[in-house]
Amino acid sequence: MHLYPVNIYLVLFLKYALAMGVEENTKIPVGAIFYENEKEIELSFDQAFREVNNLKFSDLQFVTIKRYMPTNDSFLLQQITCELISNGVAAIFGPSSKAASDIVAQIANTTGIPHIEYDWKLEATRQEHLNNQMTVNVAPALSALSRAYYDIIKTNYEWRTFTLIYETPEGLARLQDLMNIHALNTDYLKLRNLADYAEDYRVLWKEADETFHEHHIILDCEPKSLRELLKISVDFKLQGPFRHWFLTHLDTHSSGLKDIYNEDFKANITSVRLKIVDPNPYARKKTRLTPVDKILGSQMMLPILIYDAVVLFANSARNVIASLGQFYPPNSHCGLGFASTWIMGAHIVQEMKTISEDDVEPNFKTENMKINEFGQRTHFNLEIYKPTVNEPLMVWTPDNGIKVRRLNPELESAIVTPDFSVQRKVFTVVTHHEEPYFMMKQDHENFRGQEKYEGYAVDLIRKLSELMEFDYEFMIVNGNGKYNPETKQWDGIIRKLIDHHAQIGVCDLTITQLRRSAVDFTVPFMQLGISILHYKSPPEQKNPFAFLEPFAPQVWIYMIFAQLVMTLAFVLIARLSYREWMPPNPAIVDPDELENIWNVNNSCWLMVGSIMQQGCDILPRGPHMRILTGMWWFFALMMLSTYTANLAAFLTSNKWQSSINSLQDLIEQDEVKFGSMRGGSTSLFFSESNDTDYQRAWNQMKSFNPSGFTSTNKEGVARVRKEKGNYAFLMETTSLTYNIERNCDLRQIGGTIGEKHYGLAVPLGADYRTNLSVSILQLSEKGELYKLKNKWWKNHNVTCESFHEVDGDELSIIELGGVFLVLAGGVLTGVILGIFEFLWNVQNVAVEERVTPWQALKAELLFALKFWVRKKPMRISSSSSSGGDKSSRRSSASRRSSKEKTRSKTNS
Repeated sequence: MHLYPVNIYLVLFLKYALAMGVEENTKIPVGAIFYENEKEIELSFDQAFREVNNLKFSDLQFVTIKRYMPTNDSFLLQQITCELISNGVAAIFGPSSKAASDIVAQIANTTGIPHIEYDWKLEATRQEHLNNQMTVNVAPALSALSRAYYDIIKTNYEWRTFTLIYETPEGLARLQDLMNIHALNTDYLKLRNLADYAEDYRVLWKEADETFHEHHIILDCEPKSLRELLKISVDFKLQGPFRHWFLTHLDTHSSGLKDIYNEDFKANITSVRLKIVDPNPYARKKTRLTPVDKILGSQMMLPILIYDAVVLFANSARNVIASLGQFYPPNSHCGLGFASTWIMGAHIVQEMKTISEDDVEPNFKTENMKINEFGQRTHFNLEIYKPTVNEPLMVWTPDNGIKVRRLNPELESAIVTPDFSVQRKVFTVVTHHEEPYFMMKQDHENFRGQEKYEGYAVDLIRKLSELMEFDYEFMIVNGNGKYNPETKQWDGIIRKLIDHHAQIGVCDLTITQLRRSAVDFTVPFMQLGISILHYKSPPEQKNPFAFLEPFAPQVWIYMIFAQLVMTLAFVLIARLSYREWMPPNPAIVDPDELENIWNVNNSCWLMVGSIMQQGCDILPRGPHMRILTGMWWFFALMMLSTYTANLAAFLTSNKWQSSINSLQDLIEQDEVKFGSMRGGSTSLFFSESNDTDYQRAWNQMKSFNPSGFTSTNKEGVARVRKEKGNYAFLMETTSLTYNIERNCDLRQIGGTIGEKHYGLAVPLGADYRTNLSVSILQLSEKGELYKLKNKWWKNHNVTCESFHEVDGDELSIIELGGVFLVLAGGVLTGVILGIFEFLWNVQNVAVEERVTPWQALKAELLFALKFWVRKKPMRISSSSSSGGDKSSRRSSASRRSSKEKTRSKTNS
């Protein structure tokens, strides 16, 4: 009773053991075709099946049948294939791409035997796909690889111009998408075949350097040819700094570039290879490496891919056999009329196209294994690395693009070869003499090298070199760069950058769309516009007595003479007229004597009051005197009206102001010519503008004779100063401001026209452009660019006299200063005469009142200072008693009476 469970277990064990024994006898033959010199591929093939058989999944044992091809013979290849099929193989691996015929794929397609390839093959046509339905290729499809290269070059490297060099048709297929970047535009993309230069590769590299001036080279060649090609390129400076190479062969790392790598290789050389699965950091490491371990560790493409091909087939066959319950061996042969298709083979091929890389054991060597419906591998990961130092940089995946790869410490420590491409570089900076950007120091004879130059551009490059840690040297040319539409060539700074003779261009270099088609620009370091430079005429010296200038000196003389004559005539005729003789006191009916008021003083007062239009308190009585007065009034009215009109016109005509205040005023007049620098960005702005006024200005500039254009900005400034108001120059506001600050006879007309920017120019696709832009932004945020501009624009020793420009009817104090001087002179004269009269009166008072002059002066002065007293006593020198007051009043009255009598006698 207790043995019953034991019997059950024994029966189950025997049944399981019997089943295992049956399955253990399941052997699956597989065939492989190798060429005689493919020892590494064969070792990897054997190692893969060894690891698969050691796993013992489903207790399948794969038995390999290997055949070797001494030469590329299609007939022999057909015989070997048929022999393998007659031996009942479940799959055929190979041959490699050395085979010129696809006879293996066609026979496999006919017999239903899976055909696994692991090497590059040209893309099959639609009809060829029908003949290769049993073929699966684990090597990356050339079309997918071409798209990967496109992403790397176009998106990540951002190369806009390059030369493509290929060796084989497969290599050309790998570059297919790259050729579509510019649709074979020879200005940007050059295509060369190594076979055309097989006799002497130096011709190729000389053409690349001297004709193409190429700095971006994409090379696809076999690893065995690579060392010789790169070694020859050193003689043509194609391995110098700022040169970039991209090697597309996936086995570039096996070419032995490390053996020839030295300090002459300063170019940035990168390549790609299939990304292998990262090793498990916790796995046990082998203490002794076998030859096949070294082969797989070297990441050679074909040994790794045949390993993945074996793993893919073995796992797919396992899954199909497990689903069908047993293995049905093939029964096919190549005989005519007797061929039968192996049904299970189609299921295995389909499983290979759908199996997940997470479900295979052992794991694939390469990452991201996916096969499409045509048996092509469209998914894979690429590792971008430097083959000269074997340093991984980035990883490309079809779904996520490019990502920077982080090295583990062990891999970083393994990189011991120095990388000469990342050492401190020397940039050639091309520029030209232009104030204040690039100038020679006044004492440049005392300096050497870069120290003899100064300017805004010099300081800017120095600060950038400190941030980016590079050295530099200047190259001087004649100008920024003008485009010749006839030859379609540039000159100046742009030419040197196109030819890669310089790495950075700096000066007053405006960013334009035309220039951007030839070079790249950084972010702007200066914003500006266009304005008009014109001559500033110095104002005429203002005359304080300008109020006298409306009349000529002769007129003033005649007026003074006329007034004197009229005064004397008035006195004479008045004395002849009986109507002008009147009694001194109107209360006396029968006076003893008559008085004539028209003496010289009163007559002169009437003349002056009339000319001043102020009138007079006395007027003539006789008709002839009134006629004479009326004529004088008429003369005074005409002269005053004429003077007033002439004075206003004269003063306003002498104001310092210009009638040209804008571009609109400039193009609507024909006296002042204007122009710009020929071929510069300002001329380009007006010539390409759609604005009506700008087009009118451009047409006028072209029509002037002599021409309104100049060869340089400096020539334009000199012409403005030379022609003194008859020429205006359109230029950038920065250069305009600089010249105005240092030349007092120049000025700006109007505001800013348009918006422009200055930037650093670099060759197309230069990888350091981004770093330059970031450094410029850093300088801007720190205020360094603002300081540089103030240093070279504002700090100078020129001091211009400031002039006050009046507007409207405003007159300056200088122009009316003479009026104030006349007023001051008249006031001073009146005061002086008043003082003399006051002293004369003090002397008379002292005599008449019998006091000392000091007492009389003191009494008169004290009374004069008592502004609140409005009545003056007859005697102010003494007031001791009322009697004294009365006697004083009497004496004063008698003194006044005697004075009046004396005055009457004098008048008569």
